[in-house]
Amino acid sequence: MISIEQGLQIVSNNVGAVVGEDFMPPEDVSLSDSIGRTLRQEVFADLNSPPFERSIRDGFALRAGDVQSVPVELDVVGESRAGSSYDGSIGQGQCVAIMTGAEVPSGADAVVMVEYTERISEQRVRILESARSGRSIQSEGSECRKGDRILESGREIQVSEIGVLASVGCARVQVSKRPRVAILSTGDELVGVDQTPGRAQIRNSNSFTLYAQVLAAGGEPEMLGIVSDDVEDLAQKIGLALERDIVITSGGVSMGKYDLVEGVLADHGVEIGFNKVAMKPGKPTVFGWKGRTFVFGLPGNPVSTIVSFQLFVRPLIRRLLHAAEVGDRLLEANLEQDVRCDPVRAACVPASVCFGDGGYQLKTVKWKGSSDLIGLSRANAYVLIPQQQGSLTAGTRVRFIPMAPSLC
Repeated sequence: MISIEQGLQIVSNNVGAVVGEDFMPPEDVSLSDSIGRTLRQEVFADLNSPPFERSIRDGFALRAGDVQSVPVELDVVGESRAGSSYDGSIGQGQCVAIMTGAEVPSGADAVVMVEYTERISEQRVRILESARSGRSIQSEGSECRKGDRILESGREIQVSEIGVLASVGCARVQVSKRPRVAILSTGDELVGVDQTPGRAQIRNSNSFTLYAQVLAAGGEPEMLGIVSDDVEDLAQKIGLALERDIVITSGGVSMGKYDLVEGVLADHGVEIGFNKVAMKPGKPTVFGWKGRTFVFGLPGNPVSTIVSFQLFVRPLIRRLLHAAEVGDRLLEANLEQDVRCDPVRAACVPASVCFGDGGYQLKTVKWKGSSDLIGLSRANAYVLIPQQQGSLTAGTRVRFIPMAPSLC
């Protein structure tokens, strides 16, 4: 039995041996189809941003020197609005009505907000507050200059990245091809989600939680259905699954009479990197490979399946995508209650985290073990409990993995 850290290193070493620019190559997609994908190009500004001096307020563009002593009246000689600039130049005692985002006219070096003015007529305005040069003006190129690198390869394209790509004219985007991930759930006890379980049966939830996790990690999931505890059926389905980039099975990897997965994998020529990890839940986790296909045999208990995927499969998918961020972000919190440790296995336990008293506060949720999906649904994080004697006392700093990006 190996540690979590050793297992992660074995996965990383084997992925590193095959991942090159030719594995999960980039593909060209439309900008609207790139959301959630991994960027595979560097992006450079094609123009200064902003491309001209622009006002950041509604008000009047003027010469700061004309409003050092207020109140003062100025001539309104025109208007500058977004998409339609004032073409003239501002002279002494003059100003131009200006809207947010509009180009600042030549000769003006400040903008006074409309709240600090009184309109006397269409041609005259009274300025009630003085201004220094540069007030309420964003200078040309202050966000970036033409030729600046503004996005790096490996970033996940989300809302802000979409906006940046659109602003520099990237109608087509190079993104990583998604790894194809085959999902198999094993066990005679499983029935479809649309069926009513009979005696000693349960619905197949693992295929759907794995499908969701693969999608969230950036992969392309394919559910290959339920496989019975039969060697021939299992061998046929695994042979089909091995045509994908990643194979994930759930169930059939423990030590029971009908735990057949590891033997069938060996019959298919899959090399096994490890088959037990000193962790709970998730001890009977299997990792192997055949050529350029990676294989995970995950435990059948639903929470074990989810946790094992989070720790081992997700980082592999991120590596295949050439993502800049591979592993989960580990944050720290103060433990709100005593938690017992295990001297044999580290634990990854569902927890509830909130922000308060100057930092994150964490407590484990009530759950009944590795089959308790309802207990897991009460959590928003996984807390990492180290392998050691005794307990962690309330107030101890612990590391946790957020389930949702909002906790980051």
